[in-house]
Amino acid sequence: MTPLLVAVFLTTFTLGVLVWLTLKLSGVLHPPAVDAEWWRHFQPEKYRPLSHLLDRGEILFLRSQPSCSFGLLWGFRAERARICLNFLREMRADFERLQAVGQALVVANRCSPSFHEELFRQRVRFTFAWWRVRAALPAWRLGLVEPEPAPLVETLENSAAAVRVAFAPVA
Repeated sequence: MTPLLVAVFLTTFTLGVLVWLTLKLSGVLHPPAVDAEWWRHFQPEKYRPLSHLLDRGEILFLRSQPSCSFGLLWGFRAERARICLNFLREMRADFERLQAVGQALVVANRCSPSFHEELFRQRVRFTFAWWRVRAALPAWRLGLVEPEPAPLVETLENSAAAVRVAFAPVA
């Protein structure tokens, strides 16, 4: 490759990454609207089945069956991965709503002065746990790794609890 072609390729790649980052950050900076009805009915426990979707026991059970084939296992893992991706997308949207509620409490000055720092810590924990599960899904489909979604669900539950405590009326 000529140096000019390499420079053009690297420039294009860098611009693509910058555009992608800009789009991702704009989603973070403009959280979805939150209505009071959503907050009253939100239950983070609805994401606990995520742990069972990636359970190794079901794969072992399928393998023990005489009619089990590579295609059956492949299809099973593909379908489970698709369901998990949907769970992860919905979980992320709910987390963004939680963050929006928390930010509204900070702006309304209805929480402790350190609550905005807690929101940031929760975001870091959730993002890290979310990406760990999300990045492991393709390898799980191939049978290479076993993702651990429990810390992700726990982080969402802790975030919801922190916002609930801040949302509670001051006595």
